[in-house]
Amino acid sequence: MSDTTADDTTLHRVADVDEIEEGDSLIVEVDDEQIALFVVDGEYYALSNVCPHQGGPLGNGRVEENCVYCPWHGWQFDIESGEHVQGDDVVPTYEVVVEGTDVSLKL
Repeated sequence: MSDTTADDTTLHRVADVDEIEEGDSLIVEVDDEQIALFVVDGEYYALSNVCPHQGGPLGNGRVEENCVYCPWHGWQFDIESGEHVQGDDVVPTYEVVVEGTDVSLKL
């Protein structure tokens, strides 16, 4: 399901709230792009599932202290901003909208 909003962004429903629990991740696909969805301290975050280093799946990485660690080489990205903790790389982030039991991404 996709809905266009007044500011020309599209809201894509990607999951139900019961599909992802605190501390877990869920990899979803929107417009042929894989996006990693996380729940940390009750807040939902979404960023590209592709690590810019060598393409590792960030959605399979562990999350500690608001950072996701790439499971391939340990690169750390801030889960909210997408910024690499020790470098200049940034992974795209996406706004998450939770309405009732629907989890959607604004793209």
